[in-house]
This record gives sequence, structure tokens and C-alpha cells, in this order.
Amino acid sequence: MRRALSVALLLAAVCPVAVRAQDGDAPMPPAFLRAMAPMVPRDAATDRVVTTEHVATIGGKKVAYRAVVTELPMPGADGGPVAVAVSYGYIAQAKGGPAKRPVLFVFNGGPGASSSPLHLQALGPRRIVGKGEAAYLEDNRFSLLDAADLVFIDPVGTGASMPIKDRDASGYWGVGGDARGVALMIERWLAANGRTGSPVVLIGESYGTSRALAVLHETSNAKKPLPDGVALLSLAVGDSDGPVVSDVVKLPTLASVAWYHQAIDRGGRSVEQHYAAALAFAQGDYALALLKGSTLSPATRRKVAERMSALIGLPVSLLEEKNLRLDNYDFMLNILAAKGLRTGQLDGRATRAIADSKLRPPFDDPSMTLGASSAQLIETYLKSELGYGLPSPYRSLNLGINFKWSWDKEYGGSYRSMSFAPYLKAAMDAKPTLRGFTGGGYYDITTPVYAGQFALEQAGVPMDRVSAHHYAAGHSVFEDEAGLAALSEDLHAFVAQVVAARP
Repeated sequence: MRRALSVALLLAAVCPVAVRAQDGDAPMPPAFLRAMAPMVPRDAATDRVVTTEHVATIGGKKVAYRAVVTELPMPGADGGPVAVAVSYGYIAQAKGGPAKRPVLFVFNGGPGASSSPLHLQALGPRRIVGKGEAAYLEDNRFSLLDAADLVFIDPVGTGASMPIKDRDASGYWGVGGDARGVALMIERWLAANGRTGSPVVLIGESYGTSRALAVLHETSNAKKPLPDGVALLSLAVGDSDGPVVSDVVKLPTLASVAWYHQAIDRGGRSVEQHYAAALAFAQGDYALALLKGSTLSPATRRKVAERMSALIGLPVSLLEEKNLRLDNYDFMLNILAAKGLRTGQLDGRATRAIADSKLRPPFDDPSMTLGASSAQLIETYLKSELGYGLPSPYRSLNLGINFKWSWDKEYGGSYRSMSFAPYLKAAMDAKPTLRGFTGGGYYDITTPVYAGQFALEQAGVPMDRVSAHHYAAGHSVFEDEAGLAALSEDLHAFVAQVVAARP
């Protein structure tokens, strides 16, 4: 479940080298087939609101809160309901009432992933600990509920948000329709709960960062109030693909992975210092060498390859053979080849014997779990603790949505052409108090940390209003408890900044 949210990005990134490196006719994992299962539609539109009372220990203190599960019939082209969307709200008891407390609206990516990773493994008041049959729920001491009220959103087709029988909900399975649907869920929740005057923050991860910025764009187009803050985790916002750029933005991450596996001489440097050195090289000599292309002299090519080798651990001869340009598989299959190992892509720290990587790419990634985490435990939690009985099994991951996703001409027309950073720039121009937050893992090869930073900088986003954070983690920063603790601390600080910036 945790790493499933970037399957769309991985599928888009599969290249001929991946197929050449490992058998393209290899089997798909069983979890993939489950994630491709048809959706179970709802029999009719419903608008239940289920409320329960709870107490959890968060940050060492007891926090009393109300959980509100909300069903919202979602309109189709004819105005009639075509789906029921579900959100899970947590409202803490606070002196003077909740009106002035911030409300954080949280969603994952995929785009066919539910909110469950951030909901039940990162930010919600209850947290799944352990794996498989040993997994259980406990109070989440890292939750943000002590600082803000939380609403976790399952977009249509994910989680418990399902289409209605014999109705066409496909309008929600594309960039614009999805963003408008999420914006509608936010607007209706605020109105129904008397929170239209509260500070609002969007939090999205992976494709959820694209979703968050598309929500800003759709909100602006509709001339509705913009949120007060946007937190983007493991950014996938476009504008970092193509010749030169894709190589430059990836190099610091490859250097970090090499540092982790001690495939280079660390020289006493921390991962932060090694990343910074690789970033300076990528922005300077490496970018200049790539820009020269075939006019680059052999002597300079050799010099650049030697510096690359010292940073990312691959042989100079291989780097020269590849003309200084690497795809992910060039790196993942060679950095530990002497040990017979390959690395993960969602998390470069993960390894597996190359000989045992028998699944079809990209599912051969040793860091991909594909929703293997416990959907049954989620269903039990929703029913027994929140009083919400599901009409059909909870869909942590729905890859059927990914494969039918419409990228919309307005949003670039394809995954490779998407460009979302300008929407953050426009929103920040329109609302000078709006604040941003970015966070990513040093070891995430799928969405490299510098790729997101590059996209925002190139779009002209005022970076003095963006709080940027890097973590010693992979794609899902919260997967490691140390990463979750650091992320929680940073998001607590960010929420305080957002509230302080409001007029």
C-alpha cells in the first residue's frame, strides 16, 4: 500500500533497458492482478455521515476528538450522482471551539491510490504498525491532530469511494475531473462542518502533489477561495523530463544511493554533504558537458566521467560508454553488480539478487509492495472504531484507474508533458499569504528530490515562501519511523507558519 501510490510514475518510466535487462515476458505479481480487479459499484447514491467520539495519545498528551466519516454523492455530466466519495475527518476538542483551528485535507497519489498510507501510517490519530498478519493499530504519537483537524480524502474509484451501478463516473478519472472532484469534496466538507473561515492546508504525496496543484488551478478558475498552505511530498509535478534536465536532476539522488551502499569513498561526508556536492557538480560541469553533446572533447568527457564515478560509484568506462547519460536501470543493475545485487527505484536502499528479480519491470523493484499491506485491517478499523460499514472491499490501490487516466489537453495531454508547478506560482501570486512545503527522500529514484525543486524554481515559485526538507528515506518518507518523526515535526512547524501568515 505504501509504495503503490507511485505505480503510475513507474509504469511511465519503464524503458527498453528495463525490458532488455530482465525478461519482458516475466509474470506480473499477484498484487498487481488484485489491483486490476474491477470496481464493485454501489447500488445507489447515499449521503451518510457517521460520527464517533475518541481519545488518543499524541505527542505525549491525551487528545479528545470526533471522527466524522462523510459520504458525498458526486455529480456527473447530467447533474445526477454517478459516484459516492468518502472522506474521513478528525476534529479535536479545543478551547473556544474548532473554528480557528486549521483543517488539513490529505490525499495520496497513484493516481489510483486511496488516502490510506497517509491516513493510517503517517498523519492520522491511529497508525498501523507491523506487516501482514502481525499488523495492528495503535495511537499515532506523530499525528498532526494535536495541531490541526484532519480530513483524509479517497478520490472516486479508490478506498471506499466507488461509482454507482449503471452510472458513468469516468469523468473523475483524469487530471481535471479528479481535481474538480477533490475540490468539491473540500468545499462541501468545510460548509457542512462550519469551517469556511478556518485556515486550510492541502497535503499530497507523489501524484497527489500534481493533484494538489491541479486543485489550486481548478479553484482559481472557479474564482473560489484558495487554501492557505500546500504541502507537497515526493514531488511529481512535471517539468523535469527530457534531454539534459532529466540527467541533471537525477544525479544527486544516484549519488545519495551510492553513499548509502558505500559504493564510493565517503571521505567522512554525511549524506547531506555528499548530496550537496553532487548537486553542485550536476548544476555546473555536468550540465555544461551534456549541453555540448557530440562537440564535447574526449578529454573533457573523461574528466567528467571520473568525477561522476567518484560521486555515484559506477566505473568510468561504463559512464563513457553511456555518453555520461544514465537511465535508472543502468544505475540500479550496476551499482552493486559485483555483489550480484540490484537496488530499488522507489527506495534505492532496498536490494535484491539480480538473479531473483523475475517479475516483469517495473514490478521487479525490490522496494515495491503494491498494496500488500492489510486492507482487511483498514476495513476492521473503519467498521469497529469509526462505525462505518463498507458496502464493498476497501480499495487501497486501483490500477484500473491508472491505465484509463486522462491527462487532459489543458494539463499537457500526457504524463511526459505535464506541468503543474506554474499553478503554484499563480496561486501564490494571487494570494501573497499562501505558504508551501516540500519534502522528499534522498534515496527516492522515482521522484528525485532535486526534480521537484527544479520544477518549482523554473516556474518562478517564490522559494522564500516554501519550506524545503530532505529526509534520509525513500519515496514514502513516513515508512521509516525516524523519517515519520522528522516529517511530523516539520509539518507541525509548517502548520504554525501558515496560521501565523494569515491576515
